[in-house]
Amino acid sequence: MGSAFVSVADDANAVYWNPAGLTQIDRFEFTGCRTLLYAVEDLSNDYIATGYNWQGVLAVGLSWVRLGLEDIYHEDTINLAIARTVPMIRGLSVGASFKLLVLDAPGYEKYNDPAYMGRQVEPTLDIGLHYRASRRLTFGAVVYNANEPELKLIETTRNPDPVYRDCAFGVSYTFRGLLLTTFDLRTRYGKFSNTVGRLGTEIWFFEALAVRGGFEQENLTAGIGLKGQHWQLDIMLETHYELGNTYQFSATIRL
Repeated sequence: MGSAFVSVADDANAVYWNPAGLTQIDRFEFTGCRTLLYAVEDLSNDYIATGYNWQGVLAVGLSWVRLGLEDIYHEDTINLAIARTVPMIRGLSVGASFKLLVLDAPGYEKYNDPAYMGRQVEPTLDIGLHYRASRRLTFGAVVYNANEPELKLIETTRNPDPVYRDCAFGVSYTFRGLLLTTFDLRTRYGKFSNTVGRLGTEIWFFEALAVRGGFEQENLTAGIGLKGQHWQLDIMLETHYELGNTYQFSATIRL
């Protein structure tokens, strides 16, 4: 849905997009997916996430994301998220995701680069809000990488790469209980002057088949989903004007 998920965040993927949304889960969920990026051999993005909600007490989630080029370079993000509803304010939830950012480049080790510092690990934090105003209308807001950590792999690097503190706000509305429309605004590179909009839609047929579409700048997305009582399968296509297509395959189990 064009990566517009801040205000939706109603499944285990909330660990990554908006931890406050974990309170919307009504049973145990486990999701795994693989993304093939731009037809580049050995370049992929792997992801697993799980979530559980003790109704009225606490919701928790865990996820792991790896973006990497096999045997050369990879970035890992490990998230441990917690969320709960706010007493006295119906529909409002708060959440936080405690993250470890791991940077590693086995390719440097292979060639014995003396300036290579080895694996780098830095902690950071996401903070989210989720508000269900009604059965149809929801809002979400997130601050990502609140402490804006810096990472570098080469000792001689003068200016480490910052992991920017970005903010996102989203709103979603469901028409006639069938058609979900969602819109996000998110900063890029930590600057409010560099903000992008994301728009997505989803419609379910017979609570079994979903059709999705989205838009982010010049990139278009499309996807389909198939759902049973305890499982769900999804396929996604994203187009990129300069880099090519991205394909994502995911499977979810709900118990």
